Amino acid sequence: MDKNISLIKERILQYAEFKGLGKEKFITELGMTYGNFKGTQKKTSVNSDFLDKLLSAYPEINIEWLLSGVGSIEKESSLHTPNEDRDFLMKILPKLGDEIHNEAKLFDDSQEPEILINSNGNKYFVYPDGTIRIEVIKIPFHAYASYVECYNDEVVLKEEFSTITFKVDHIGRGNYVGFESVGESMWNGGGYDTPSGADMLGREVGKHLWCNGFHNTKYGFVVISKEGIWHKDIQCLNDDGSITLTSRNPLSKPFNYPLNDILQVFHVIKRSF
Repeated sequence: MDKNISLIKERILQYAEFKGLGKEKFITELGMTYGNFKGTQKKTSVNSDFLDKLLSAYPEINIEWLLSGVGSIEKESSLHTPNEDRDFLMKILPKLGDEIHNEAKLFDDSQEPEILINSNGNKYFVYPDGTIRIEVIKIPFHAYASYVECYNDEVVLKEEFSTITFKVDHIGRGNYVGFESVGESMWNGGGYDTPSGADMLGREVGKHLWCNGFHNTKYGFVVISKEGIWHKDIQCLNDDGSITLTSRNPLSKPFNYPLNDILQVFHVIKRSF
């Protein structure tokens, strides 16, 4: 990855300082956690949804400087037209990685979406330009106890927890929930690994499917048990009725857990960090 591109998070923090804003508040108001901008995670790129929000909230920021470090921190009045900004962003975004490139485009937030709700209460926003976003409740791992108390009550869930949106490519029928990961057990530096503080979109795996075992996935599973919430790979279904949960960080050891003590399993299908 181009060195200038990899430093985009440092420039975002620099922009917050330039505007006289608190860094943590600046980042969280744009939909990410401040932990994603510290330590080794500062070297990772941002996703297209975050860029959409940043550019919508601060249209005066110089996109060329933001993505490459070239030029002034804010646009001069005649520096770029909106269309030129769009062309530049689309030209340079492929350097941020294939996953972001496949989704990336400037989002026109003046569009009026059609709102659809599936049978599980997930809300979809379908925009005229073809963009689809899903709104789901967001469960931080540390809020496990509160979630378990009401996970079957849709009304209480919406009262207790905030929501988060993800860009998706279709309207799904399943039950989708957002999670905020904690810990580095699924982070080993690989392209499909997930750092602490990442936002994840999970699709529930119905209990009637558990007896068939679990397949390997890109991003793993979120397992909600009687003892806590874990983000793990599910290696196998054992003869004694337990499953073996593994991590991608070699410092985290695998362990078995009774399938009967698991409340829900979510297949992680998208991440944001």
